[in-house]
Amino acid sequence: MSKTKSYFMILAVAVIVVAAGYIMNINVIKSFFNMCLRFAGQNVLSVSAAVCAFIFLGNKNYWLIMAGCAIVAALLIQVVIVGQSAGIVVLAARAVTFMAVVFLMNFVKLLINK
Repeated sequence: MSKTKSYFMILAVAVIVVAAGYIMNINVIKSFFNMCLRFAGQNVLSVSAAVCAFIFLGNKNYWLIMAGCAIVAALLIQVVIVGQSAGIVVLAARAVTFMAVVFLMNFVKLLINK
């Protein structure tokens, strides 16, 4: 399976899970997705994801490094910028948003290069 097909399948599964959450009225999925959308609109998170994606591009363990960057960025944004502690759900939403931005950037890069 090509890299583009793999990216497309991951994107399709994510869209199906979110759509099922809204259709079946699953509040956990809906609230988590809304939180991720709100965090994606913040420039700090999106720009840091883009910068990390370009800095570590071409490394052997790219996605492992991006996961580490997502966790560190979520913690730093929460502590330094927001200035208060947060629960695991908020930190997970920030990390998932970070990974989603990196994923979408890489997917668009693959589509453009093809």
